[in-house]
Amino acid sequence: MDIVKTEAGYVSGTVAGDIGNEVFVYRGIPFAAPPIADLRWKPPQPVAPWSGIRECTVFSNQAPQYLGPTTPQVHNPLKSSEDCLYLNVLTPAKKTGDKLPVMVWLHGGGFNIGHGNSAMFNSPKLPQNGVVLVTLNMRLGAIGLLAHPLLSKESLDGVSGNYMFLDMIAALQWIQRNIAAFGGDPGKITIFGESGGGGKVIGLLASPLAKGLFHRAICESGGMPHSTPLKELEERGEKLFERLGINKDADPLAAARALNPEKILKLVDTMNAEMHLPITQAFADSAVDGWFLTDRVIKVISEGKQNAVPVIMGATSGELTGPALKINGKEMIFPEMIPNYVAMLSGATKANVKGYAFVFNQVPGKWKEEGAVSCHGIELPYVFGALDIKEELESMKNGLVPSGAKSDNPEPTELDEKVSKTMMRIWAQFAKTGDPNVKGLVRWPTYEAVTDQYLYIAEPLEVKIGFSKLV
Repeated sequence: MDIVKTEAGYVSGTVAGDIGNEVFVYRGIPFAAPPIADLRWKPPQPVAPWSGIRECTVFSNQAPQYLGPTTPQVHNPLKSSEDCLYLNVLTPAKKTGDKLPVMVWLHGGGFNIGHGNSAMFNSPKLPQNGVVLVTLNMRLGAIGLLAHPLLSKESLDGVSGNYMFLDMIAALQWIQRNIAAFGGDPGKITIFGESGGGGKVIGLLASPLAKGLFHRAICESGGMPHSTPLKELEERGEKLFERLGINKDADPLAAARALNPEKILKLVDTMNAEMHLPITQAFADSAVDGWFLTDRVIKVISEGKQNAVPVIMGATSGELTGPALKINGKEMIFPEMIPNYVAMLSGATKANVKGYAFVFNQVPGKWKEEGAVSCHGIELPYVFGALDIKEELESMKNGLVPSGAKSDNPEPTELDEKVSKTMMRIWAQFAKTGDPNVKGLVRWPTYEAVTDQYLYIAEPLEVKIGFSKLV
């Protein structure tokens, strides 16, 4: 497989992986039109077709994001642009008819920062387990989630905000229409994400607009997305326009759309601090608008009214106990994840679908010797088989320093490699069947409140009791 025909035109890519175990890689495929100029703060629009063969060997831009005083500082060398609605496809398929399960990665970084283009997320190791991997970018922060009465008035649906989620829905619709050409099965789509990406997974689980677009979901360390009545978010948008000095313009929307996105995001960062609201809330809420969301996310899912698909939900041990990753002096400990997960897993039972709980507790060799615990995000190199990508591991060091990590090189061991291979097999099996159990490994039971069982992912794997009592 090399040149592939998509609905908008032909694309070519490159090849990664070992000889005999190749993965075909396509980077920067557009799934929607660039949301620039008059398309800022509008739902994603169709891609313009192209002639000839589009060379897809280079990653796209990331979404605009302001790394200011109240925003987490991350290593991010990519160029930012509103022209960011692109995805990457990694497929081990040899031909169009292979019908492999598809895993769609939603990146973390809250709803404000991050991208899907890292070497870690696009490692060929996970696809080599027999899945097509799709990673993508979407609008973020106030550019992706701002609500305003004028935006709602111009909308055919009478709503505003949630553009970040609409981007993901557009990507899933593109996958439904095009992934068969890459050897994928549009009937076996798994969405998965970590941290803010886990929150994106939860938001899509709760939205009626995403119904039928995916068939399984994995949430790793995902915070519950803030879901707020549309009117309240519109009022925040009015305050932003006032602070931008455009609220009395003849056409405030045109004035806002003419502004540099960095100016908007920089002001939002200042307003977050003044309002004493976390960056994940003030201008990065999902709107309960009666269209994308009919009610608060936690209510929808805990009552079993979500998109009924099998789910895996879990956290790392260090997120529950600390010491943990620090961002702007705040320790990333999230004990509230456990009761939220218990409520959502109970909702899965009510929806008559299977749910599985886990806790991850593995740390690369040298860091473990130095006393580090499994901080926020430490499972990612294991999930993607990226323990050999030195730069990616080094970028995680600062998160483990509070718990003792000192060395730049964590020196992963054979046990780490074993845990990574096992985790990829389990995640891929879930994508294939909706059941994560792999023959020859420990039997992972579905989560039930009465048994309260979960999978402890380390070496060795172990089924434990007391998920709800971990905090």
